Amino acid sequence: MKTVWLLAWKDLVVEARTRELLSSMSLVAFLAVVILGLAVGAEPSVASAVTPAVLWVTVAFGATLGLARAHALEQERDALRGILLTPVSRAEVFLGKWAANLILILALQAVVVLATAVFINPEVARRWGLLAAPLGLGAVGFAAIGTLLGTMTATTRLREVLLPILLLPVVLPVVIVSIAAISLVLDGGGWRALVGPLKLLTAYDLVFVILGVWLFEYVVAE
Repeated sequence: MKTVWLLAWKDLVVEARTRELLSSMSLVAFLAVVILGLAVGAEPSVASAVTPAVLWVTVAFGATLGLARAHALEQERDALRGILLTPVSRAEVFLGKWAANLILILALQAVVVLATAVFINPEVARRWGLLAAPLGLGAVGFAAIGTLLGTMTATTRLREVLLPILLLPVVLPVVIVSIAAISLVLDGGGWRALVGPLKLLTAYDLVFVILGVWLFEYVVAE
């Protein structure tokens, strides 16, 4: 487990020095929220109905962009090849990269939640504690599959196009369940109403993380 955190810390330190990924992801997501907010207008009923979709559309868009760029940078610097030459298991490499990507996606979600509360629906700010659960669990599965597929497509010329095409259909179940849970929260539901969706999200996350650990060795072997 120490190796996993060291690998994740390495990626986060690189990002902290360059500020390339999170800044670009956040800017794209922020602008998307502003545009969607202008499209929705000031009608409260419309804003409440579209808020769950706005949250995940902007997060998915920004996170996919960031994942594609992160793996492209790593491929250009041959960073992954260097890590694979060290006496570290492939599972630990995957978990380290997944943890780093997860932290970046959670930071992106915080930006999106704040922007959505300001420009679309203030109820998001008042119920952020409950919203954190479905958004966070959704990010876990998104980061796991994004890390696996991002590594798989990193060596292709069309990685920026290919990653969203492969990633978004696979993570669609996680996104749908998370959107349903967010809708329950914004409709006034409490923790009891979220038990079912959160259990389903946890099951999806476990499946995606286990698949990532299992398949990563074959992905990097190609």
